[in-house]
Amino acid sequence: MNSVVMIRFLGVLSLICGMLIVGVNIVTHGRIQVNQETILRESLTQLLPGMDHQTVYVIEPSGDLTVHTGGETTAKRLFAGYDKGGKLLGVVLEANERGYADIISAMYAYSPSAKTVTGFTVVEMRETPGLGNKIGTDPDFLANFKALDASHPITAVKHGTKKNPWEIDAISGATISSRAVGRLLANSIREMEPVIQRNKERIERGN
Repeated sequence: MNSVVMIRFLGVLSLICGMLIVGVNIVTHGRIQVNQETILRESLTQLLPGMDHQTVYVIEPSGDLTVHTGGETTAKRLFAGYDKGGKLLGVVLEANERGYADIISAMYAYSPSAKTVTGFTVVEMRETPGLGNKIGTDPDFLANFKALDASHPITAVKHGTKKNPWEIDAISGATISSRAVGRLLANSIREMEPVIQRNKERIERGN
């Protein structure tokens, strides 16, 4: 096979591969988006029990909020949940932090009035099975987030040594993953608390 034929062959092969990649992306993109939306709805229901409806805000670089009307966005979002009477139950925020094996992606519920974390759920992680991945399933660990004081910098402490309401009782054998959750919450709240307080009245109204 001479060089001209080889170049043509590789060109055709590259074109076919490119078309296959684009085709697979088109076919799977919709399904992936539906799955992500399903996970999101389930997470919000879990984090804000009794939620009847929600308002989704996009957080602008200025710190202002814009109501998200749908579609994909790479901007940070804030989910505000309300009961049937329109009372604000709390807000849900997304956050990420590097754990032991990879990035931990999570969502947590936050009460703007009490300044407490009231719920936490892991959306995606690759922590060590049987150890680090317990941050998403261990009942005792998740109990940390029923009323976690966020008015003080949140931190994870060695299992069995928790003394203060802003401390997370780490999972024995999974200290690194537990500390990652502490950093995730502390960093996110430090960034988002000023935005929430600045827009608190609007969030309470839901407009």
